[in-house]
Amino acid sequence: MIQKKLPYQIILVLLFLTLQLNTVMSEELSQSIIVIARHGSLEHTPENTFAAFRKAINVGVRGLEVDVRKTKDGKLILMYDDSIDRTTTGKGYVDALLYDEIKQYDAGAWRGEEFVGERVPLLVDTLQFAKEHQIKILLNVREHGIEEQVLSLIKEVGIIDQVYFSGTLETIRNEEAVIQGTKLIFIPEKELTSDITEFIHERQGHVGTRLFSSDNRDKMKKRMIEGVDVLLTDYPSVAMDVLHYEAKTEQEDNEKIDEYGNHTIRAEGGIHKEQVDEAIHLMTEGSPDKARMAALVMSTFPIEISLPTLKDLLTYNKRLKRFSKIKNFLSTIKHVKSDLFHAMTVRKNAAWALGLTKDKRAVQPLVAQLKTKSSEFKREIILALQMISDKEAIPSLNEIVLNNKEPFVRYDAARALGEIKHLDAVYTLTTALQKDSSWMVKAGCACALGKIGSDKPINVLKAVLVTDAGTEASWTRKTAARTLAKIGERGIEALISSLRDNEKSTRRRASWALIEIGDPAIPHLVRSLRDTNKFARARSAMVLGWIGNKKASHALAWTLNDRELVVRKSAAWALGRIGGGEAKTALEKTVSSEEEKEVLEYAKEAIQRISLLE
Repeated sequence: MIQKKLPYQIILVLLFLTLQLNTVMSEELSQSIIVIARHGSLEHTPENTFAAFRKAINVGVRGLEVDVRKTKDGKLILMYDDSIDRTTTGKGYVDALLYDEIKQYDAGAWRGEEFVGERVPLLVDTLQFAKEHQIKILLNVREHGIEEQVLSLIKEVGIIDQVYFSGTLETIRNEEAVIQGTKLIFIPEKELTSDITEFIHERQGHVGTRLFSSDNRDKMKKRMIEGVDVLLTDYPSVAMDVLHYEAKTEQEDNEKIDEYGNHTIRAEGGIHKEQVDEAIHLMTEGSPDKARMAALVMSTFPIEISLPTLKDLLTYNKRLKRFSKIKNFLSTIKHVKSDLFHAMTVRKNAAWALGLTKDKRAVQPLVAQLKTKSSEFKREIILALQMISDKEAIPSLNEIVLNNKEPFVRYDAARALGEIKHLDAVYTLTTALQKDSSWMVKAGCACALGKIGSDKPINVLKAVLVTDAGTEASWTRKTAARTLAKIGERGIEALISSLRDNEKSTRRRASWALIEIGDPAIPHLVRSLRDTNKFARARSAMVLGWIGNKKASHALAWTLNDRELVVRKSAAWALGRIGGGEAKTALEKTVSSEEEKEVLEYAKEAIQRISLLE
């Protein structure tokens, strides 16, 4: 008996009805799920910055998770780490720094030239941003003892109904009966059941789930269908794609918001001798906080005044008190230590202020002081050299990167070399990237090499990218991937070859670096669709989908015939994201001939996306 196939027209009608049903389901899902971007949108932006928040809003998320810490002068800022070393051009622990100092440093330059000028946001400005955009805020309080201050600020801005309270904040909220709002309860994936979800919903709560370090669409969709209200992810673009949300065209939304981008401003007009004397007095005799701020003020004076004054203070040596009587010997020792500490504080502040002037004439006096035995003074000098960014400092910085015993000092020197952006530092940075025992220093070297742009360290960078060293190396490996993305043709080839790696995290990092490269990576990715490794083929299709160029449509249509299920799924999704007539035709043929249920679902979903955009 010969089995007749259904006419093609009937298949299309059935397909249309199926798509209508899927559209309704997707719209309902989109309305009920709140996607919260962890630290903002991390795929291509610096964490906990307004650049990340603006990107997340464009992607379509309805919530942001931010990390809160308190500065020395009581300001609440956004910072994940306990120090500002990793995500700004500055250094130091948050609770030991004044906000006026922190806002001098760049919080976006490490992520790319387009983010230069981003500053560490205040929590109050972030809450105001959330209020204006009508999005949820999940506050991750990173230190104990600041909960009451955070809660007070939330009330002041008038955003209580938009805040998810968690952790210690939730405990404080429970003590205040006047505070209402929905409770967010995170349930581990293995413990998530319909009974638990129903129980929480009956008590007017929201069920949340965390999905970190994964851009797996199937996993995200599964959790959404399971009935969660909130998905916290560091790949919000993927989550919104699952919900069929089309990102807004990015307007000139990258404009810097003045109140969040404070730079050092040079004082204008005449400076009186009394003002200079007062600044010197505070730097040498004032409290630590007043002395630091006096150094900041001194850096804004006309350079013909500030430069010689600060150079003198760079070698400041307060006259030590002398006692002749033996009975005062212990008191003498105490005063000597105090005076030495005080003198070192003056010198550190002078070095910092010299860096803020950005005057190249300060380089030699600063380099001369690198012989100090004090690691803290040395770090302050290196920070100053980084701010000035003159190649005259390269030999001294190279020596520190290779031979200093302190990891933080080596890290600072590597960052400084990255800001100078000179090829004379490439050998040093590559050597340290390969041989240094500290993953923090390796990350600093990788980031610096990305700013310089040489292709000489490609093999070393690739070796770092594919190294499995646990969470300790995670940031370094991400940095290596981003650096390869900046190098050019050879960097692309290294990333493409990393798509074959057995470890998921390596493939994921390489994928998003290639997405960041965009169109120049397309020919390499198209060739990779024929790779013998199924992971490389699947990831290449996915990356082409995110890049979204129709030039890849023909190759992806051909990939719909791949022998591996995971590859065909990726190709179907990618064609739906790219859109156009060729993509739609290839997908319709797939629906009429495909036997695998998962591929059928992906193809139907892809046709739905294209139809909605036509």
